[in-house]
Amino acid sequence: MLVGLVSITEGCNETGNSPDSPQRVIRVGMALGRGGLGDRSFSDSAYEGLQRAQREFAIRSHVVDFQEGTDQVANLRALVGENHDLVIVLGQEYRSAIETLAPLYPEQHFAIIDAQVEAPNVTSVIFRELEGDFLAGALAALLSEQNTVGFLGGADIDIIRRIEHGWSQGVHHINPEAKILVEYAGGIGDFSGFAKPELGRELTSKLYAQQADVVYAAAGRTALGAIDAAQQQHKLVITTGSDQRWIAPGVVVASRTKNMDIAVYTLLNEYHQGILQAGTREIDLKSGGVSLTSLDSALIPTDVREQVRQIQIKLINGDIAIQEYQAE
Repeated sequence: MLVGLVSITEGCNETGNSPDSPQRVIRVGMALGRGGLGDRSFSDSAYEGLQRAQREFAIRSHVVDFQEGTDQVANLRALVGENHDLVIVLGQEYRSAIETLAPLYPEQHFAIIDAQVEAPNVTSVIFRELEGDFLAGALAALLSEQNTVGFLGGADIDIIRRIEHGWSQGVHHINPEAKILVEYAGGIGDFSGFAKPELGRELTSKLYAQQADVVYAAAGRTALGAIDAAQQQHKLVITTGSDQRWIAPGVVVASRTKNMDIAVYTLLNEYHQGILQAGTREIDLKSGGVSLTSLDSALIPTDVREQVRQIQIKLINGDIAIQEYQAE
């Protein structure tokens, strides 16, 4: 059974075609990540990309919530049964389901964002978060007065460990002696840790109590609790996903964005043009798939802004080598 928000749009594109102009309707099914709409991060950003495409192309879409276990496969099977041109899923929790369904429905084109599946009818989009996380780590170290920074992860999974890995390198690039404190909201493979704001508040408060004066939160909706803790204790926090500075501009210094909107829009634009291919692509700092939000916050001194900008230039030019993450 499909559950969740339904968004249906058919109409003009922005080039001025009238509703009467012949224009093929693209049918899109999208399965949201854990936390769904309102996470102010992963799913919200992806939905913005879908909405942008709907404004430009004729699209009929059905957006469904995340489902657990066997319900997830049934959910996606139902989407396939609706005869969508493209079924898009968000996050690595869908990897197993797509690996199961792709060979069963060879005529259905799937796309998975933030994970990789090798199949002739699957387009995988992955992000080179290491570059953005390195930048965020450098910023955290430059802002820390206690030489102690904290990391809040949503779950003990490879993608979050990779984020921690890249961020830690950025911290130590600035200050090799910096102390790094780490907390995880979910254990090994426990994805529920991405949807626990109250636990995020508790763990972030713990990090601040241990003298961390800047915390990097890679925790989905759980990061909303980290923002609450920062507000309560007048500390600083850097988030991931989408730009979350607007939530609490007095404490959210910046956000390392994994631009799900760009990934979704690019998929739909390529499908619209008839050029979408199966296979894996990686989007990075240079392509705009990963970025650090504008450094114009009053929380960031001018000299720090310039140092971070110079590091970004070096990363794009390949002048700083980041050690790749190796899963244990």
